[in-house]
Amino acid sequence: MKTLESLRHKLNINAELSGQEKNTNKIINKFLEKTNPDVHYRNVGGYGIIAIYKGVEEGKNILLRSDIDGLNIPGGSQFSHRCGHDGHATILCGLAMRYGKKRPAKGDVILLFQPAEETGEGAQAVINDPLFQGLKIDTAFALHNLPSFAKHQIVIKKDCFASASLGLKLIFEGKTSHASQPDKGNNPQKVVTTLLDAFQKKYENLRNDKHHTILTVTHVTVGEETFGVTPGHAEIWMTLRSQDDKALKNLTDSTIGLCEYISKEFKLSFTHSIHEAFAATMNSSREVDAVERAANDLKLSVNKIRDAFPWSEDFGRFGDICPTCLFGLGCGFEHEPLHSPSYDFEDEIIDTGIDVFEKIVEVIAAAER
Repeated sequence: MKTLESLRHKLNINAELSGQEKNTNKIINKFLEKTNPDVHYRNVGGYGIIAIYKGVEEGKNILLRSDIDGLNIPGGSQFSHRCGHDGHATILCGLAMRYGKKRPAKGDVILLFQPAEETGEGAQAVINDPLFQGLKIDTAFALHNLPSFAKHQIVIKKDCFASASLGLKLIFEGKTSHASQPDKGNNPQKVVTTLLDAFQKKYENLRNDKHHTILTVTHVTVGEETFGVTPGHAEIWMTLRSQDDKALKNLTDSTIGLCEYISKEFKLSFTHSIHEAFAATMNSSREVDAVERAANDLKLSVNKIRDAFPWSEDFGRFGDICPTCLFGLGCGFEHEPLHSPSYDFEDEIIDTGIDVFEKIVEVIAAAER
């Protein structure tokens, strides 16, 4: 356990932003080399890593995934692991230690250390990598530590576990003029105020949406910081969120369509861009059952939540290639929340995470007999 705690702390102080996990990659690869994986890919989808431990017998090939990127959190150190990805990666490294000593009984276990989770780009980059595409994967699991849940508790839910989301940037171009002659320009201010009213009404109309679809305006700018020039440029940034991918697409399309229509009415140029797009994380019933059986075998508390989490997780993309399950691992009721400047991963749950992943593999192997 001391070895893993030291590894976690080393990863913590070497936190790197999404897509820049060069040193993190080096630390994890060096650790994995000591476990002698049967297959070791050192750069997948960027700085991602894959280590495969082949089963004694053939069986289902199981992907177990952790994330490895950090954050830039105001109020904390420049780059930090304020979401626990250092802990998630350490859990998989601990599992690698066990499989290094004794291979899985049945089926290959594929450990994936995924980059760029926080931006929603890493999973797709890994999936598109030829090294990954050459693998046969039957099922995939991941965990996320959860503050405000009992320590060591396993949190599960069938169907949607975490929401789909995306950032939408709306850009309007008009024409500036001298502030004494506003009629000589084309100020996008009226378009912005019209749209903000429409977005507020849309937000209110969606309150009872069955997919918990919402839109949140996060940033608005009109013109420049000056007193002598009327605005010619405006932007509205927003986050769109839903527990259903199709509902999110419909909201995105209708929002863009409304902007196109109103911009045309006011003779403004309109463009848009999409950022940090996450698919909904949909849990397969069979995979959730496997996690529950594993937790029960380990005599861990199981919390079957009713509502999906409103936040998003890049693991949802793996649902396009195989059945998946993302589950939660409680780190304590009094624990600081994720993305808080004072958050730190709870080392005490590292062994629990390793035990659950290992038991899931055993449960799936037993079900094949």
